[in-house]
Amino acid sequence: MGVTPGISFNIPVPAQVVSDYVAEAEKLGYKGIAWLCDSQLIWRDVYVSLALAGAKTSSILLGTGVTNPTTRDASVTASAIATLDEATGGRAILGIGTGDSSVNTLGKSPSSINSLRTCIEQIRILLSGGIVRQGKHEMKLIWVKRQVPIYVASTGPRSLELAGEIGDGALINVGADAGLINWAKAHMQKGANKGRRSISELDIWARITCSISDDPEKARNAVKGAAATKANGLARYAQDEYFRSHLSRDLLRDIDLLKEGYNYFEHEKLGARHAELVTDRIIDALVIAGTPEDCIKRIKSISNETNVTRLSFATYGFPDIPGFLKKFARDVIPAIAE
Repeated sequence: MGVTPGISFNIPVPAQVVSDYVAEAEKLGYKGIAWLCDSQLIWRDVYVSLALAGAKTSSILLGTGVTNPTTRDASVTASAIATLDEATGGRAILGIGTGDSSVNTLGKSPSSINSLRTCIEQIRILLSGGIVRQGKHEMKLIWVKRQVPIYVASTGPRSLELAGEIGDGALINVGADAGLINWAKAHMQKGANKGRRSISELDIWARITCSISDDPEKARNAVKGAAATKANGLARYAQDEYFRSHLSRDLLRDIDLLKEGYNYFEHEKLGARHAELVTDRIIDALVIAGTPEDCIKRIKSISNETNVTRLSFATYGFPDIPGFLKKFARDVIPAIAE
């Protein structure tokens, strides 16, 4: 079963640099969607960065990976993604979730699922040229040209169910454990049943961090910041019994300890102080790290066990992103895309 390799970037360096990364990824054969993160206090602006990437590419789709209803009003998001779509010839994807680092760095909480649902519904109406009514006021995006696809970014049970119910696509963000990806798909199926649709109607991507090096230890050290972020994001769902059944008691304890020391202003950062709390168990369960052969074996196993063939490989916190892009494209993509 062949894998479609996508790519995900955050934006800790100038937007021009990240847009060059996206252009290089397209040239090297990364397919589908290039996702860029939206976190206004720790990274550069996502829409400016996506627009720059659009000007340097011709085929790869460009997605917010991801925005949220708290930091951006639905009308602002609709206008921004429609503008990006117009500027790139219909290559925009709207990835949206409840919010993580973008809201936590403001001292706010993630959006409720109801707020996320309302935001998505309003954006859809605006992107279709319809009218959103708020009390006596009416809003309309008067120049819109296309209904941009909306992908629900999902980690927890309720957002996964929302993705299954109303998403055009989904971005599963539960790590590199096949059991957890299947756990996510089960919740998406529950939502699809509610929406009287099939999960096969969704374009499903799983975001996985994969660190590659001929030196396995170097690969593991490079991925610690990303592994910390993944563990922190999953900690809030550790009370779900099905979720817990896939993780050992020791791993659950490791995740809980890491969450206590997590600093959102060092989110996805390679040298983050909380990376010291990352154990071998966390790395083995939640990310992929090793030689090209190790990574190929793990990626094929995940795809075969989950039937998810569209994987977005996250580069967050990597010390040499251009080097990773080239090595992964040369040593891994030919083997997994067969």
